[in-house]
Amino acid sequence: MNPSNPNNTSRSSEIDLKTILTNQNKEELMRIILDLSDDFPEIEKQLLFKYTPHKDEISSAKKLITESINRAKRKGFIDWRHVAPALQGADLTLQKAQEKVDKGEWENAILLSLVVLSPVVKMLNFSDDSNGSIGDVMNWAIRTIDDAVIASLPNFNEKEKKRLFDAIVKEALKEHYNGWSDWRYALLKICTYYSPIKDLRKKLEKQLKSLFEKTESSWSDRFEKTQIKLLQFEIIERWDGKDATEIFIYENIQHSEFREKAIANELGKGEFKKVIQLCLDGEKADAEYRGLVHKWREYRYQAYELLGDIEQQKQLARELLFKNEFTYYLKLKELYPANEWDDALYKIVDDFKKMKNKLPVYLSILKEENLTAEILTYCQSNIRSIIDLYPYIIKDYLEEVNNLFIKFIEYSAEEAADRKKYRKVCSIIETYKKACGTIHSHKLIGELREKYKRRPAFIEEIGKIR
Repeated sequence: MNPSNPNNTSRSSEIDLKTILTNQNKEELMRIILDLSDDFPEIEKQLLFKYTPHKDEISSAKKLITESINRAKRKGFIDWRHVAPALQGADLTLQKAQEKVDKGEWENAILLSLVVLSPVVKMLNFSDDSNGSIGDVMNWAIRTIDDAVIASLPNFNEKEKKRLFDAIVKEALKEHYNGWSDWRYALLKICTYYSPIKDLRKKLEKQLKSLFEKTESSWSDRFEKTQIKLLQFEIIERWDGKDATEIFIYENIQHSEFREKAIANELGKGEFKKVIQLCLDGEKADAEYRGLVHKWREYRYQAYELLGDIEQQKQLARELLFKNEFTYYLKLKELYPANEWDDALYKIVDDFKKMKNKLPVYLSILKEENLTAEILTYCQSNIRSIIDLYPYIIKDYLEEVNNLFIKFIEYSAEEAADRKKYRKVCSIIETYKKACGTIHSHKLIGELREKYKRRPAFIEEIGKIR
């Protein structure tokens, strides 16, 4: 062994420490641990929590979580740097809960995870959670509860299930989830696992009905109502059969999630005309929600495809194309016989040209069809685009490309007033050189040197062009 090797020294120290501890008697080991605990109070708290007697686990976890949070506060607030230390108690509790799941101690795992939720969700009111750490801990706790409940279902009796059901529902209904209802509904979804027990199902449905009645008509309440209906659906779908499920879907068709379920259901049955009507109704009902309207149109197109309705496909593909969907350009092209396509393409391009603000899909079409004259016209109206589009037109329009580059570079040079902008101009010149060749670029560089000789920083940057 080379004593000068620091790795050897580190390894030797590690082995020596293990050897030393192994050779100590119980009293001496206790003294070492107590001394370390005096110097580092956090070690004491973690050891106490890790090895606390079973009956005291919950109260010990509550204390550890609260102390971690309070210790991280500065004038009542926790900045982003101190969020992780604030969550240390919650992390340790959830580690212990996961160990309980692995050991089959499911009730303790659920109760420990529930202890985490309230103090941590409250942190959102006085913390900078830019890193999303609080949300990660909340999701971890809920996943652990979910895992433990699923594992426990075949093994627990009705009384045990009722006790855990009540604990989860109680947590979910606390007021501090009013602004963070995703976690409330995640907890209530776990409660649906208990719905085969008639009394528990009735109790859960009563709570869901009560929550639904408290919602009003704002966007957020629309979201709340949908989440509640999805939970009610979860219960019916699991336990009440296909007919009851379908009835519930159509009773709640005004919620987009249920309209989508109905569409999927009718597609599965081959009822394509019903799909089309569902989509048309959805487009009307959700007219103010562009994303939903687009979704219903895509489903409608799928139904037309399955029906083999070419004319309706053409019409809808064109609508979607002018919503900037290039995929539907390719679909549209396939719908036309080769001898009809040129006329259809001319009409599409002409309609795009009439638009004041050209959509990106317009350029995609021009490139796809190699319409170089149209690309040149576009570049002349949008001079900056020459940097990206020159490869498509330079073969046919070298002189025009050269003139556009010169015009753009001269304009950019006039606007440049600091070194950062000078470098950007030089970057454009590099592209110009690549596009039009060294002779053209050197001629322009010479003109720029003469014109801007009183801008030494610009001249210096130009000198770096090779």
